[in-house]
Amino acid sequence: MEDGPFTLQIESMAYGGTGVGRREDGKVVFIPRVIPGEKVVATITKEHKSYIEAVVKELLEASPYRVTPPCPHFFDCGGCDWQHIIYSEQIALKQGLLESQIRAKIPRTDLSFDNPEISSKEYGYRCHAVVQCAHKDGFDIGFFRKQSNTITPFNQCLTLNERCQAVLNQIREMLRDHLIAGLDSIEIHAPMDEVLVRAFVKGALSTDDLDFFKRVYQIVALSGLSIFPMDELWHEHVFGKRFCCYDITVHDRKVLLASSFGGFIQANMYMNQKLVEYVYDSTKGSKKLIDLYSGAGNFSIPLSFNTDEVLAVEQDDSLVKTGADLARRNGCRNIRFINEKAARTLKWLEKEGVSFDSVTLDPPREGARDIAHILPKMKINRVVYISCNPSTLARDLAILIQEGFRLKTVRFFDMFPQTFHIESVSVLER
Repeated sequence: MEDGPFTLQIESMAYGGTGVGRREDGKVVFIPRVIPGEKVVATITKEHKSYIEAVVKELLEASPYRVTPPCPHFFDCGGCDWQHIIYSEQIALKQGLLESQIRAKIPRTDLSFDNPEISSKEYGYRCHAVVQCAHKDGFDIGFFRKQSNTITPFNQCLTLNERCQAVLNQIREMLRDHLIAGLDSIEIHAPMDEVLVRAFVKGALSTDDLDFFKRVYQIVALSGLSIFPMDELWHEHVFGKRFCCYDITVHDRKVLLASSFGGFIQANMYMNQKLVEYVYDSTKGSKKLIDLYSGAGNFSIPLSFNTDEVLAVEQDDSLVKTGADLARRNGCRNIRFINEKAARTLKWLEKEGVSFDSVTLDPPREGARDIAHILPKMKINRVVYISCNPSTLARDLAILIQEGFRLKTVRFFDMFPQTFHIESVSVLER
C-alpha cells in the first residue's frame, strides 16, 4: 500500500495508552491520543513488519468521551497520556485493560474483579517526579516527549501536587541565576511537608557550584538535597537528611513512613493509603507474614499492627536501614527487615521448612516470575500481589494458579490519573 494518509477506525485501547485499529490491508496500527470508537485520518510515523505506528492528521468522528485537555503542553509532553479522555472513561478503559490482560492468560469464567478504587484527585496528586533540565535558551525544566529526548518545558504541571510545584519553581528560578551546564535532571519527593531533591549532574562541579547547591538546600528549606554524579568523577554530596518523613492513616491508626534518595515512593498519597488499607484487610487473620520487595516498609510496617510477626525482605541496604528505623519509631517490635533478594530468601526458607500464613509482594514492573514458581512449594496459605504492570501480573498469576492457588479477587487502584498506568491488588488462596 501507499505510505500516504489513510482512514482508520479505532477499535480498542492497548496497554501503553495507544489506540488500536487496522488499516485496509489488515495491518495493526497503534496511534496515540485517540479513543475507541473514533474515526481518524492517520499518517505513518514508522512502519514495522507486523504493525504500524501512526499519528492523527484529522479527527473525522470524535468520541462522546473526548474532552479538551486542560494542559497546554499535553500534545507535546510525554508526562500524561489521557487528558483528552473524560476521567470516568479512563477508569473504564483501565479496568477493561486489566481484565483483558488477565483473562488472556487465565481463560476462566469464574474470575472475580472488584469495583475500582477511584482517585479523589484527577489532577494535583503527584508527589514524586523526575524532571529534565533544558539549557538551550537559558535554563528550564520539563518532561521528555514520548519516545524522544526532546524536552517539553512547563511553567506548571497539572498532575504535580502543590508542594512539588512550588519547590521546583523556586529551584528553577535560582538555577536561572546560576547556570550549571552539567545539570541533567532533578528528582523530587514531596509526599507532605518534608521534601527531598536529588540533582543528577554530568561532569565535575566547582566549589562555587557546591556552595550554590548548599544555598538551595537552605533557602528552599529542603529536608535533604543530593548532588549525584552521573559519570562518577566525584562522590555524591548530600546536604541534610537522606530521607523525608510522612504519614498515612490506616483504619484510624497513624503510621510514620519515609522516602529516601533512590527509593521507591507511590506517587499518589491518597491512593497509597487506600491501597495499604486494602492489603491490610486482605491479610487479616494472619499470624505470620512475609513482605517481599518491601522497600522501607510501605506495607510491612502497617501490616505489623495486624499480625504477630512480619519478615520484610528488601535487597537495597539503605532501604532496609530506613525500614528498621521506621519500625522502631512506630513502636513495631514484631517486624524484622533483612537485606536480601526475594528469590534467594524464599529458597532458603523453603529448604528450612518455614511456613507463613500470608505473603505480600510488590515487585517492580518486570514482575515476580523468579518467585512465582517457588511460592507454591512453600507452606503459604494466602498471596497478596501488588502490581503496576497487568502483563507481568497475568503471567505470574497463571503460574500460581497452575501450581495450586485460587485467584480470589483482583482490584484496580487508580494511582495515576491521566496516564495509562494501572496499579492493582490480586488476592490468591491455597
